[in-house]
Amino acid sequence: MLLARPSIEPNECLVSYLIRISEKNGFKHIGHLMRHAGLAWKNNRVPVHQILIGEFDLNVYLLQLGLTTFSSKIGPISKSFQNVIDTHYLIVKYPKVCPDCIEEFGFCRFEWSLLPYLACVRHGKLLIDIHSGTGKRLSWYRRYLNKFDDTEVISSLSNVAPSEAIKLSRYIEVLLNGRKGVSCPEILHGLELRESLSVIHFIAHYRSRLLDVSFQPLSITNGELVQHYQYAWTMLENWPDAYYKFLNQYLEHPMSNKGVGGLHKHFRDLYESLHRQSENKGIARIKVEFDHYIEIYWPSVLESKRITRIQLTTLGRNIVSRKEAAKILNCHPDRVDKLVQQQKLTPNIFGGKKHYSREQVEGLAIQISSNWTMDEACEALQLTRYQLKQLLDAGILHTFQRPDMFNRDWIVDKVQCQEMIASLCQKARKNTPPSGVLSMTSMQRRGYSIVRLVLAMQTGQIEFGQLYVVDHPLSFKQFTDFSLI
Repeated sequence: MLLARPSIEPNECLVSYLIRISEKNGFKHIGHLMRHAGLAWKNNRVPVHQILIGEFDLNVYLLQLGLTTFSSKIGPISKSFQNVIDTHYLIVKYPKVCPDCIEEFGFCRFEWSLLPYLACVRHGKLLIDIHSGTGKRLSWYRRYLNKFDDTEVISSLSNVAPSEAIKLSRYIEVLLNGRKGVSCPEILHGLELRESLSVIHFIAHYRSRLLDVSFQPLSITNGELVQHYQYAWTMLENWPDAYYKFLNQYLEHPMSNKGVGGLHKHFRDLYESLHRQSENKGIARIKVEFDHYIEIYWPSVLESKRITRIQLTTLGRNIVSRKEAAKILNCHPDRVDKLVQQQKLTPNIFGGKKHYSREQVEGLAIQISSNWTMDEACEALQLTRYQLKQLLDAGILHTFQRPDMFNRDWIVDKVQCQEMIASLCQKARKNTPPSGVLSMTSMQRRGYSIVRLVLAMQTGQIEFGQLYVVDHPLSFKQFTDFSLI
């Protein structure tokens, strides 16, 4: 039996309760207390981890000590992680505490034993887990709740914790207490605690791999965890733009020296991990943005058989290779290089190869196909190449492209040609032509070039009639019966 029998506080960590009982009854640490209660483990060890996750039933031993039995609040929370094991990181290996809370309330809160809980929301300071002077870790087997050893009192940090650490801890605390409406990044809305922590751990893990840093949450200090978690929280607050920027960093940090091969490995590894955990709602939300990123920026980094498991919103990829661009433009691949030199296409360099925006390539293809080549313009307007060239050089007809050292093709503005013919049709004579009218050929014999004739028709210096040609509605030959004013 014990001399002192304190009762457990509603939000107290179970191991904290054992430490308090040991302290008040003069035991050296909780191992001696549990031996006294009948737990005869070698070297007075205690199944701390199993107690924290609710797997080890303390009630039998507490009854031996004359204490009231109780149920663990953290046990069901831990078991929810075990049902869908999306993350291995829930319970800390070493304790971390807020000295100010211990001094004020006399016990350790159970949320402090959760690994992602970084700072005391009440006091705005990081939790303490190491001695500032010696660097020694705080132990579950300490004699006094508020000391590292028999003499050294745990001191509170003077610096205020980073805002991201406080926001994350507050978010966890609210979810643990079952309250809704917590302020959090939009991507976390409606997620359970295990799903939210899966998202945070996933980002922290892959960021560490990107930077070639080992992320071992169970063994690193709380201060080091902050560096990982606050980055993840900031990314979630700026989702999805910050996530896209994060993925872009893989271009600078490939997983091997094989260049693009290392980049492919990065994305394949990310994709497989997301696919395996897609039943988790949090991970599924990351996968949606990963699919979107691959679709928009780097659709060629994954094999086609893997692409089938990515939920693409369109059948076409938004980034195309040089060969694909040439196919869309219906030209030889060398022509694509010429279009780049003409600044009509903008290449994106990826893995030493040029890729092009599908939207830009298709836009150029539409412009080419919806307008005229020189031959098509001659056929539609019923002009010779010489006459058409005169009108183009005079600026009466417009072009999108003229031949130069990089290009031999014309692209004539079809719409502008149609509008000009329609305008001339409006100016055509509606009444009976007078005597002595001339044909277009006769006008040219009198010194009216095609350019001079069209300008005179547009300015009203010449009257003319119209004879509609069914087969060629845009033909210049429909204009006849010219007479000088």
